[in-house]
Amino acid sequence: MIFNPAARKNRNIVRLANAARDSRKYLEAALLYENALRLAPDDAAIHIQCGHMFKEAGDITSAEAHYLRAKQLTPADPDLALQLGHFYKVAGRLPEAEASYKRAMELDPVWPEPPIQLAILYKTGWRNGSEAIDQGLVPELSPLPPEGKFHYYGEGIVVRSLGRRERSRWGVRNTLRGVDAIRGFCISTTPIAELRATLNGVRFYSGTLQEVFPLKKEYDQNKRKYVFNIWHDFSRVPTGGYNLQLQVLDETGGLRVHAEQVAVGTPLPEDRYPNSDRLVSVSATDNRSVEEQINSQPSMIRLARRTLFATPPRNVLIQRVDQVGDMITSVPAIRRLRELLPEARLVGLLSLDNAELARSLSLFDEVIAIDFPNDECERRRVMPLDQQHALQRRLKPFRFDVAIDLSVTEVSRPLLLLSGAPYLFGFKDDRSPWLSAFVEGVTRDPINGFHEIPHSSQVLGLVEWFGAILGNHSQIIQRGDLARDRLVPYGLSASDRFAVLHTGARLKFSRWPYYNKLASMILDKTDLKVVMMTDDPLMRSKLSPELAASGYFQLLDKRLPFDDFDAFLSFCTVFVGNDSGPSHLASLRGANVVNLYMARHNWNEWGHENKGYIISRRVPCAGCNIHHDPEECGKGFACIVNISPEEVFRTVMEFV
Repeated sequence: MIFNPAARKNRNIVRLANAARDSRKYLEAALLYENALRLAPDDAAIHIQCGHMFKEAGDITSAEAHYLRAKQLTPADPDLALQLGHFYKVAGRLPEAEASYKRAMELDPVWPEPPIQLAILYKTGWRNGSEAIDQGLVPELSPLPPEGKFHYYGEGIVVRSLGRRERSRWGVRNTLRGVDAIRGFCISTTPIAELRATLNGVRFYSGTLQEVFPLKKEYDQNKRKYVFNIWHDFSRVPTGGYNLQLQVLDETGGLRVHAEQVAVGTPLPEDRYPNSDRLVSVSATDNRSVEEQINSQPSMIRLARRTLFATPPRNVLIQRVDQVGDMITSVPAIRRLRELLPEARLVGLLSLDNAELARSLSLFDEVIAIDFPNDECERRRVMPLDQQHALQRRLKPFRFDVAIDLSVTEVSRPLLLLSGAPYLFGFKDDRSPWLSAFVEGVTRDPINGFHEIPHSSQVLGLVEWFGAILGNHSQIIQRGDLARDRLVPYGLSASDRFAVLHTGARLKFSRWPYYNKLASMILDKTDLKVVMMTDDPLMRSKLSPELAASGYFQLLDKRLPFDDFDAFLSFCTVFVGNDSGPSHLASLRGANVVNLYMARHNWNEWGHENKGYIISRRVPCAGCNIHHDPEECGKGFACIVNISPEEVFRTVMEFV
């Protein structure tokens, strides 16, 4: 064996350099690697490590020199091309980063990492964008190149919905109450055989994942998405903190696990939250499955005209427990609140410094002054538990409907919880998920990014948002220039009463599937003519012979002139449609609208607001917000499919 003292010395230097690298002493490591290169100038691996260390130390010029020398030594190394892409991205040289990632793809066409990094580069704003920016254009709006449209899904379990985030004696956790949903998916290249769910090791669910989908725009086409949507009744599980595990077994015996600390709470009463479609209950004595019980329950049929409060709030608590200056800037907002609620009793919960000032201004019907000092060590305002209990007892007799914190900062926000009010309102605060409503009033100075409007305007904006919440601001606007005789070419005389059934919606999965049956029921049992509007090119082939032959029925499957379309909606006896623009237009024109609403959003957020009804279904996964990935439902869109034609027909008859 030949002893090579130079090689041994080089190994010792590299070992010292690696230790400095691992200790994040980047410049020291870079200099040590350079010493090693004096003994082995053509070692590409050391050049790459030296480049990494100079990059981390902020010496871009030296880093590039070592990367380029490594490239000369190993021009066909795809990993080096990828590393060059990373380097140029960090250096802000995006065209060169793009070229390096593309070079890595050429050198190893089956390696997924280069196209993933290229997609990330494109999605973070680079679209050959330097020239566009110089021209005052917005490259972020331009279409992505093909490589930028790829997605990368790591193998494993993704949970989309799991109870509700709540404060509890076990900490802030996702909390499961009553009938709840656990929804998500597993990404796997190996076929999945079974899903199990346990609480503290006790299994409460097992089953096969219902649906399998290839991934859209995924670089690795061997991956599949396996969807789950567990509906389970937790009302018989003792309240407490639990370790939840979702265990996915593949057909080779492999196991993937998602573990999370959760809480189980008592069920919430449906009658206390009548507007929520997520609250649903089942019977403990019914032998049917949870799914069967939920899907057999009647739909919810609610008046479209609505307000958040059935009656205006009568007792309102207003918090301003900080400094005199804060109180003074809140005066316009408090006076505006008095205008919004002239009959309400306004009670001020104020700091000792603010109480006398408020009394001198006659802002409140009653003032409650408290000591809420700022702790210099903790850098926040604090209140011992015994004082909290005393304040809670003092506030309870007022039976507040609403409690409002006027502070922009979150220091006093938790005091709202002592008010006993069911509706808690304030500025946005990420640490207060229990707020009923909040607002984020932000302006930006273009130079330093701070606010550039007075504090009083911010607080007034909060109260104006509350004023908007109080009322219903929808309008009926009918056209005086629109004549009913515009419908004569469509076979409708001035005396004809007719129903419009609009089957379309931008999201195809949100379309109710039973319009044909509804049309037949209307024709059989009323004197209405039926006009069905559709963008489905196959709709004619789906009509029954009796429906297609009826002289009282017509199908419009072509785009109409807007005025003709508007006339149909303006003069119909009743309009039935999905959650779509035409439903809102019909409502604007004052039509009787029956809106068939999918529970992906809340019915009271996007349902129409004037005359008519909104029909929806209660399901534990309501509020899924599914948009681009309809395969993630896992329940066959039960929230729209299970609205029965009979329920819709009975609602239509309200206007016939």
